[in-house]
Amino acid sequence: MTRCASRRRMKTRTACLLAALLLCLAPRAGQPLAAEGEDAVEALRRDLSAIFTERRMADAQWGVQVYSLDRGEALFEHNARKLYTPASNVKLLTAAAALWRLDPKYRFKTKVFAAGAIEGGVLRGDLVIQGFGDPSASPRMKDADGKGMAEKDYFAVFREWAGRLKERGVRAISGRIVGDATAFTGGVYGRGWEWDDLFEGYAAPVSALQFNENFVSLDVKPGAKAGAPALTRQEPLPGYLRVEGGVTTRAQGAKGAKVTAGRARPGFGSASGATIGADGAQGVESVRIDGEIPLKGAAFNQQVAVERPVRYYLEALKHLLGREGVDVSGCPVEEASAPESATLLWTHESPPLGELLVPIMKESLNLPAEAVLRAMGREAYGTASAADGARVVEDMLTGVGVPKGSYVYADASGLSRRNLVSADILVKVLGFMHRQPTFPRFYASLAVAGTDGTLKNRLKKTVAEGNVRAKTGTMSGVSAISGYMKTNDGELLAFSMIANNYPFSKAAAEEAQNRALTRLAAFSRK
Repeated sequence: MTRCASRRRMKTRTACLLAALLLCLAPRAGQPLAAEGEDAVEALRRDLSAIFTERRMADAQWGVQVYSLDRGEALFEHNARKLYTPASNVKLLTAAAALWRLDPKYRFKTKVFAAGAIEGGVLRGDLVIQGFGDPSASPRMKDADGKGMAEKDYFAVFREWAGRLKERGVRAISGRIVGDATAFTGGVYGRGWEWDDLFEGYAAPVSALQFNENFVSLDVKPGAKAGAPALTRQEPLPGYLRVEGGVTTRAQGAKGAKVTAGRARPGFGSASGATIGADGAQGVESVRIDGEIPLKGAAFNQQVAVERPVRYYLEALKHLLGREGVDVSGCPVEEASAPESATLLWTHESPPLGELLVPIMKESLNLPAEAVLRAMGREAYGTASAADGARVVEDMLTGVGVPKGSYVYADASGLSRRNLVSADILVKVLGFMHRQPTFPRFYASLAVAGTDGTLKNRLKKTVAEGNVRAKTGTMSGVSAISGYMKTNDGELLAFSMIANNYPFSKAAAEEAQNRALTRLAAFSRK
């Protein structure tokens, strides 16, 4: 071997050793090197600031706070005390107050009465249902583990009731099926809900009797050939809505359905240009659909909020009783107060609150959140109203150190744009809940990044996947995410990131949040 060859080998070995040493000393993915003289926290703050103040993001209004629960230290703040519209991040306040004021074992009750004697297999009088806001008569509310249901059973509760009636010898009802929803007082919509949302299933009216979150799922499918009328299907109660207008099937090759559905009343327009109305005397709800759908194209789906939730509930009960062999063919349905002379047959109880909060938070369900708010008002102040429920939230926030008047809590679900909170307030509530014995329930109710709920498709294949547990909030011009996560060192953080009035896409706002969360997951003080 020549001396030159030996020297080349020695240089190669030295270079390899140097590269290996640099690799060991290099920061993990997502954690850039700090500048000379800059510690890890300063580097983190610099990087997060760059994300939320870069040219495109600077056009939005951002409120951000990241707080170390383990160290009691604010790691990062950006306009953290300014007020923003939080969308469904308001549910964090609702759920926290519910676990603070109500026992996680709290159950909603529904009472079933007989207003008449049972003779010869016939209930000779009325079957009366008195509701107190149980939101669990919905397949989405049964999904307490967040893993989804193999089969939707909309009528599980009513099927159980049919069995109980038959155990008591009831094979027919000669009177009415009556619904008493007087337990809830005040308006049926949240304060500040926008009129052009009220047709949508996510803005269904609040009622003490709820079935399938008070909406009908309407599917429109192409007909057998071009020019044929489209087919419609309603779930879970076939035929509840009277469908007017019509959708035709377009020739094969045409892309995309062009279908409209909406609501119109005297003096009202419709956001979509189509119409829906209710015939007050008969209580019939009708929906109008118009447009075209391509042959062999995908179905068009619209979740339609019902306008008469008590009637919807009672019609669903009547439908199931008939299917289960109880003759209710001559029974009208009617909304009225339960008579004092009625005999209590049984009291149905919902799953415990701690379980109900899982689908409410993970899937961001609006109507069940509103029911929880009214339950708080009833238990704390004796009135199941949104106003008294909001007093409970105010009581909790006062205890957390957030004075009344420094925020606006308009509704329980976050559908109202009148809600105003800061990132600092949300982080204070997250910190407060972390100190409570009910924290495991609260923590378990939050969506897990890359795994379930509204975070199922976010932060996948990043260091934040499976780490971030949070509540999202989204509406036009609003993107929020607040919750908990751990750093690379295992340090527990509470965070809130709210974007308002942004001119870019929702995806761009979420991408900025994802970058920040990924950076935090990779953060190390070492």
